[in-house]
Formats: sequence, C-alpha cells, structure tokens
Amino acid sequence: MKVVLVDDHPLIRSGLANALGKNGFEIVGEAASTTEGWAVINSTIPQICIVDINLGNSNGIDLVKRTVSTKLDCKFVVLTMQSDLESLGVAKAAGASAYVTKGAPIENLIEVLNCLGSEDQIFLKAGEFKSPVKKRDFKLSPREIEVLTHLPTGATAANIASLLFLTEATIKTHLASIYKKLGATNRAQAVGIAISAGLIFEK
Repeated sequence: MKVVLVDDHPLIRSGLANALGKNGFEIVGEAASTTEGWAVINSTIPQICIVDINLGNSNGIDLVKRTVSTKLDCKFVVLTMQSDLESLGVAKAAGASAYVTKGAPIENLIEVLNCLGSEDQIFLKAGEFKSPVKKRDFKLSPREIEVLTHLPTGATAANIASLLFLTEATIKTHLASIYKKLGATNRAQAVGIAISAGLIFEK
C-alpha cells in the first residue's frame, strides 16, 4: 500500500517511515507543509496520506479538503497531538477517513491503515480523547439551525438558498451569524463544533 507522510517534524516522519516500512507499507513521498504535500500527492498518487493538523504555518485539514475536492483516490489519516473531539469532527467533516492521536501506540495506527485498505465509507479513530463537553446553548435561531444542518453536505450558500427558498445574501448573513455564535472561523470548524456539541449529525 502506497503511503505519503506529511508532518513538519523530520524525526516523526523518519520514525513513521521506518515503522510502516517494516509492516509492508511503501512510503512513496514525504512533505512538511500543505503545499509540499499537495505536490507529492499529485506526483505519487498514494492510496493513503498520513497528515498532521499543525504544519507550521499551514494546516493539514486544508490539504485534506483540497485533495478530497479533486476526487483523487487517496484516503487521509489525520495523525496529531490534538485529542479533542472538536478537532476530530473538523477532520471528519473535511473528508478524512481516520483520526489517530500521536499518543496512541504505533500498532493502533497500523491497524487503522490495514482497515482502510479493506473498508469503505467508515470513519476510524484511535487514541485517547477528551470527554465531550456538556451541550452548550449557542443561542442559534431555528432558521440558523436549519441552515447549519446543510453545512456537512458541502452545499454552497446558493444551494442552501434554493433549498430554503431564501436569497443567497440572506444565507450568507445567517452563516456569518452562525460562525460568530459558534466561535468558528470557517465552515469546517463550524461543522466540527456543531457535531461535537450535538447540534447536528454527520452526513
């Protein structure tokens, strides 16, 4: 199975390459940023990309979203120090196939990779995660909740406007209000927060 490693720490990439190589995986490329990762993925066409969220000045989730949007047949495993459920929700909403914390044993990562080689449409996770926070009242209006439920589908503001018989400008106003109330800066983050808070469910 061809694998690309995207992590801004050379020692982590080296350790992963060594461990995975001993277990039958072929490391076809490495990268330290989203830009490098995108180039490596396009040149090697791996079956799996293992990516960290924090890549110095870039974000691994952006690489996941960009690659998924191009329909490349590459599954993403997010391997990160972040063990909160909100980050997991953001990764899942972006299109990742699995989420593994760096505190998990390497055997767990290998098990996840093997499962991805044989399973479709299933999200895997491994590691210790923080307990979910109690459901919070974000003061969203019924209409904002209605708009929020469409975000995990990837529908554009224009699509949502058509579905709800509203103008695109009105939807954008609702989205701005939703992001502000949730404390989110973008759609993926809003979806992750909403899912972990129990406001909406994964699509």
